[in-house]
Amino acid sequence: MRLESVKLKEERQLFFAIENETRDYGCIGHLRGDFGSGKEFWTTWFPHTCHELNDEHFKTIFDAVINELRSEGQVLSGRCNMFNYAHTKHDCKLTESIYKDSAWGFRILTRDYALYLRCTPVHGDYNFYCFCFDKHKLMNKLAADRGLPTFCYGYLPTEGKLIRIDFAESGYTPVREDESNKTAKELNEKIGVTPAQAEAMLAGSMFGWNVPAANPKNYDKDGKLLKKIQKREER
Repeated sequence: MRLESVKLKEERQLFFAIENETRDYGCIGHLRGDFGSGKEFWTTWFPHTCHELNDEHFKTIFDAVINELRSEGQVLSGRCNMFNYAHTKHDCKLTESIYKDSAWGFRILTRDYALYLRCTPVHGDYNFYCFCFDKHKLMNKLAADRGLPTFCYGYLPTEGKLIRIDFAESGYTPVREDESNKTAKELNEKIGVTPAQAEAMLAGSMFGWNVPAANPKNYDKDGKLLKKIQKREER
């Protein structure tokens, strides 16, 4: 299990209650907790718009994640351990919090869920909030808002190998040759992905999802980066 920084600027809001939250976010609920005198563990669960997804499958996965994070030395094993774990993770700092110097946010992705853990190792207040989303619903919304698919196919620039690119994730997943005898273009056409979208997805996976090259509007219909954007990227 990996605790990581968010990849999209839009994800930063997911560490907090979303104002006028709609079902397309796929938010199941959030867990609020504190460490009491230091290593206690007190929690309360709050249902959200997609609370019906709080089924046995979700409970099993979520309990496993929380229990692992509670193991000794991990981020939820106590207030001091939370601070020791988080304070060096500068890219996870949450300046939006009222505790600007003492708040960090970590994203945890499983196959089916996206968890956003906000940590505030401050005595006298709640120490963590974990907002839980159906990963597929959430990524569908975030991708659609950017005019992108949730996944597509491409080629590894250095080796020319067929790869799968997932929205809002770094890197890629290799596609075994025996899994497909089609080209990336054919696979993308089959799932309705345009050349502009495919190029934007590749750029996002390589250079970050908030750069201009990760926006499909900055490409022509053939997937070529528009000249004005290209010049900006070269500076």
